Amino acid sequence: MRNERFLQAYDSLRPDPAAREEMLARILSSREAEAPPRPKRQLLLQRVLPAACAAAVLLGIFIFPQSHTSEPPATVFHQVAPGADSPDGIRKTMNCNGLRYTFLNNGASYDLTADDLSASLGTLEYDIQQDPKRYSKADLAASFAVGGTVYQMTAYDPAFRLAVEWKGQYYIAECVDTLDGQNLELSTYFETADFSDTVELVQICDHAGQSVLRTISGDKIQGLFSLLVQAAPAELTNEQYQAIAHAQNSGASYQLLFQLKDGTSYHLYVIPPLSFVSAGDNRYLLPDETAQDLNTMFSDLQQFPLPMG
Repeated sequence: MRNERFLQAYDSLRPDPAAREEMLARILSSREAEAPPRPKRQLLLQRVLPAACAAAVLLGIFIFPQSHTSEPPATVFHQVAPGADSPDGIRKTMNCNGLRYTFLNNGASYDLTADDLSASLGTLEYDIQQDPKRYSKADLAASFAVGGTVYQMTAYDPAFRLAVEWKGQYYIAECVDTLDGQNLELSTYFETADFSDTVELVQICDHAGQSVLRTISGDKIQGLFSLLVQAAPAELTNEQYQAIAHAQNSGASYQLLFQLKDGTSYHLYVIPPLSFVSAGDNRYLLPDETAQDLNTMFSDLQQFPLPMG
């Protein structure tokens, strides 16, 4: 709405531009003086908002990760004490949840912490060595670390590996068979162990594992896995067992070492000419079309025959 005082002043000053300009300035000054004071909230926002924005920027720097921040390193399990052969030659095993496990590296201890363990699965209360016939297939029975506590591990599926705490030391046990005689499917086992993501490289060694004949990495690992998982559990005849023994002695058997990113390893055996795979306590045979591909992969490798005893 127009101001009548302003219009009257403007009309009276029209003949004299200089006086008109002076009057206009005076009127405008009086209008500003008559204007109501600015609300305190508006003044507060004008002062606070810039400071708040600056604080938000600083907070974002400390709270949100920066693009150059590297990922935390993967867990690595270090062996702190070597295993030892049992004086009676009994393999170091344990039974848990219907599966048989063997202890890594013949019962070597590892530097596990509470963060590496999750649920407790019970105590190894039965000694297989005291009564093999009674306890060889009993749950929570063992030939080593009897009295130890079994734990799931955060890094593994329990159907692949478990941990045992015994006398202040930690041990890792790896599944090798079922207790009820059912075969372990190699494809399922590989998936349970998550080998496609956890294997860093594969070493092809002689049968005894003393010499590395070739190292496989990258996409070639997945190519090897795609062949091995096609192996099916097999019931072997006496003639096939004899052929396997001959192949081992003549240098046709190879040990494959899967080197995992956590510093541990998994091993199995292959005899390409016989289409044979041995993993854990199970025996497998490859189909003919896959066996030929595996045989080609090993055709240029040579190893010395095992010494005859």
